Amino acid sequence: MKQVCGHQAVEQRFSNSLERGNMHHAWLLHGLKGVGKFTLAERLAAMLLCDSHSACGVCHGCKMLEAGSHPDVYRVGLLEKKRDISIDQVRELLTFLALSGAESERRVVILDNAERLNNQAANALLKGLEEPSPGSLLLIVCADVEKLPATVRSRCLLQHCAPLADGDVRHVLQSEFESADEKLLDFAVAMADGSPGAVDCLQDKKVTDALLSWQQMVADLAGADIGKIEAWCRLHVAVVPHALIIRTLLLPLFPQLQNLRADAFEASEVLFKAAHGCLAWPGQVQRQSLRPAPSLLSCLLELRSALRNPVIQR
Repeated sequence: MKQVCGHQAVEQRFSNSLERGNMHHAWLLHGLKGVGKFTLAERLAAMLLCDSHSACGVCHGCKMLEAGSHPDVYRVGLLEKKRDISIDQVRELLTFLALSGAESERRVVILDNAERLNNQAANALLKGLEEPSPGSLLLIVCADVEKLPATVRSRCLLQHCAPLADGDVRHVLQSEFESADEKLLDFAVAMADGSPGAVDCLQDKKVTDALLSWQQMVADLAGADIGKIEAWCRLHVAVVPHALIIRTLLLPLFPQLQNLRADAFEASEVLFKAAHGCLAWPGQVQRQSLRPAPSLLSCLLELRSALRNPVIQR
C-alpha cells in the first residue's frame, strides 16, 4: 500500500472514531487533485478492516487489501471514455453496502471522482446516505466539493485534504520516481505545488524534457522568441498537461506580480488580466473545445505585451 503523507489529522480522527465505536457512515475526503485523497481512502479502509485497526500490512485482511482481493471492499470511479458516474454504478455500490460482510462485519465502498456524479446518480446516492445499511462505510473522494449537491454534503462527515508541504511532496516523489536526480526532484516539487499526483507525468522523460525546455523558453517572456514558442506549442501542447504548462509559465512571474509599484495601476491591471487569462486557459480549452496551441499562443502574446510595457519593466 502506498504511503500516506500530510493527512495525519484525518487518520487520527478516523482512528479516534474506531476506538470510540461511533464511526460515521460516510466520510467525504475533498481537496485538490493529486494530494493523495484516494490513497488516504485506501488507508482508512485498511484501518477499518485490519485485525488491529492499524493497517498493519501483515494480517489476513491487510494482505487481501494489498492484493486488491478483499471481498468486503468495493471501488467505484469514472469509467474509461465516460464523462460521468452513472446511476447504475451508484445502484451497484448501494447493493454491495446492503450485503453481509464476507470476511468481517463491515463493507466499505471507495467512491472516487465523486464530482463527476450525474444528477440521477447523486440523487440515488442521497437515498443511500439517508438510510445507511448497518456496518457499511462509504469513503467519498472528491476534488471539487461544490459540485456535489448540498443535500449529499450535509449527510457526510467532511474532511478537507490540504496540499502537502514541500518536504512531504519530495518524500512521496522520491518513492515514486525511479533514479531521479536532485534537479528533477526540485523541479517536480516546484511544479507539484503541494499535489504530488499532479506531476506523475514527469516520470515520462519526453514530458519532462518538454517542460524543462518550456521553462527555459519562457523564463524571460518579455524577450522570448515567439517563433520558438509557437513551434513548442504545436509539438507539445497535446501531450504536456495544460496545468503544468501554465504553472511553468507563471511561476517566475509570481514575485513580480506581488511587488508591482503602486503608481503603475493601469499597467498592473492589464498584466493581472493577462495572467488571469493564462490561468483560465486550461479550463476554457476543455469547456469550449478550443484548439489548444493557437489559444495558448494568444494568451501568451497578451501576457508578453503586458510585460513589455515600459512602466512594468522599470
